[in-house]
Amino acid sequence: MLINHRAAKWLAAIAPGANIAARNNSVLGVLHAVKSGIGIAPLPTTIADMDDDLVRILPPVPELTRGWYLLTHPELRQTPRIRAFFDFVVEKLDMVRPILMG
Repeated sequence: MLINHRAAKWLAAIAPGANIAARNNSVLGVLHAVKSGIGIAPLPTTIADMDDDLVRILPPVPELTRGWYLLTHPELRQTPRIRAFFDFVVEKLDMVRPILMG
């Protein structure tokens, strides 16, 4: 479990008496702990779903989803290369949405 992460707060809210066996400060550390058999953990679907050694036991948790933002300086927004990149990302977003959202 990531220390001070919203996943830790979510777990404390839904399972106040949970016995936390390990804490970590990186997603990869949590991933390796789970793969070594230490227990279960909320992991980003973009990482966990790509690993055949892991089994999803819960659906994606709405409280743990996050928004994605594509930003640029206002004066660059209409620059052709920036506009082309934004258009490309928006066009391809539907293709990668299942990976990003689980």
